[in-house]
Amino acid sequence: MAAVRPAVQRAFLSSQLSGGSRDQFIRMNGEFGGSGSGPLSGNEACRQSQEEVCDLLHAAPFQNILPRVYIKEGERLEVRMKRLEAKYAPLHLVPLIERLGTPQQIAIAREGDLLTKERLCCGLSMFEVILTRIRSYLQDPIWRGPPPTNGVMHVDECVEFHRLWSAMQFVYCIPVGTNEFTAEQCFGDGLNWAGCSIIVLLGQQRRFDLFDFCYHLLKVQRQDGKDEIIKNVPLKKMADRIRKYQILNNEVFAILNKYMKSVETDSSTVEHVRCFQPPIHQSLATTC
Repeated sequence: MAAVRPAVQRAFLSSQLSGGSRDQFIRMNGEFGGSGSGPLSGNEACRQSQEEVCDLLHAAPFQNILPRVYIKEGERLEVRMKRLEAKYAPLHLVPLIERLGTPQQIAIAREGDLLTKERLCCGLSMFEVILTRIRSYLQDPIWRGPPPTNGVMHVDECVEFHRLWSAMQFVYCIPVGTNEFTAEQCFGDGLNWAGCSIIVLLGQQRRFDLFDFCYHLLKVQRQDGKDEIIKNVPLKKMADRIRKYQILNNEVFAILNKYMKSVETDSSTVEHVRCFQPPIHQSLATTC
């Protein structure tokens, strides 16, 4: 873990921007996170389980979706189904509108019927569509960097997005002074949604949890329990802020992974396992 500190510091120093550019960059990240979490809130509000079930049950008679039939002993299913079809036929909305409505009304009735049936079959989620669209924008190699020289992962190099985000998160977690605003007071949780979304879509979540310097600092502070002030930064307050950010990040990661599992194909969900040769001691390298 000693290699994490210079790596994060270099990432932070390399990400420094001028005043106007830095403010614009942070503002755009906040807007990006808000644009991603906004559809999620709307999606959750529209997909409450009880309201969803009631909505579909109320629409069923008007879509020729017949209720389950109770058949007495010796009674034929075909007879009961024909009776039900005749009973509910006047309620079937689309044929009724096609027979009596205007072309505009017919188109609206067909679209509404199709929308309800599709929602019943597979569910419609704005958030999943947005995540898929954002992932298509992250194909540039600059987000992932070149292949690691050791063939496993980047350790000291700062070429992946999660390293940059770790540096930014470190700055956000520094306690502010009097009459100063924190990042969450200015942007809410939009910054967390922006960073966590990109990290998940790039497949860098595990590396972020492993190499993030804030999390490492939190573990160290929990062990030694020091409450000193170093360079005007109280360690205890900073550890408390890191813990709050960690809880929020984990919640965001859980929501993102839940929706990403439903949009991934079977081939992409297979976890690829690579086998590596064990290290060979220098004294044996020449004889092997």
